Amino acid sequence: MDILFFLILGHFCGDYAFQSDRMAERKKSSLIILSYHVIVYTICIGAFFVFYSLLYYPGLFYQTATLLFLGILYIEHWVQDFIKNRNETCSKQNYYIDQMIHIAVLYFYRIFIYSG
Repeated sequence: MDILFFLILGHFCGDYAFQSDRMAERKKSSLIILSYHVIVYTICIGAFFVFYSLLYYPGLFYQTATLLFLGILYIEHWVQDFIKNRNETCSKQNYYIDQMIHIAVLYFYRIFIYSG
């Protein structure tokens, strides 16, 4: 099974399942809530990454590149959500673009894993 599947599952858990409507609204005005959301998001990605590593690629999670990826993912997601939340026009198109960027970041990491 491809790691991208597990990364996307982690994305949906972190961005939807573990983010309440209240948190989604409050992160627009609170950097603490935004940071909390991104920590939960990164933990979800990391948990699914560990699960993938245990099933298919033992030791993958403990590589330095993986920990670096999670750090970069945290920063990228925080900055992207910060910009999105400060944008006055919360259109459906902006929402789709936001999600496409999140998935693209995971896809690029998937390419990085399999090229290394």
